[in-house]
Amino acid sequence: MKIGDLVWNHYHGMLRFGTITGKEIKEDKWAYFTVDWHADDRYEEAQDWRKTLTGTDYKLKEYRCDLLRKFDPDRLEKVLMTYLYKKGRNSK
Repeated sequence: MKIGDLVWNHYHGMLRFGTITGKEIKEDKWAYFTVDWHADDRYEEAQDWRKTLTGTDYKLKEYRCDLLRKFDPDRLEKVLMTYLYKKGRNSK
């Protein structure tokens, strides 16, 4: 994965999508990434609620590479178009 790649992350049943904005190899030899998350309101609200309960901010600022998966937006578009086509065809 590299800066500019689109990635996804799974957090408690939520699929999050974002763009990698930074990469660093740390002393533990793992790659860590910063991510600009897109339309991430549900995650932000969940983390804000968690902070009101615990008093601690648990939002990750960096993500180890095993927490992220790269995805192809063209493939995602094809899947969505197929779904919408079938949904429209079956709604008659």
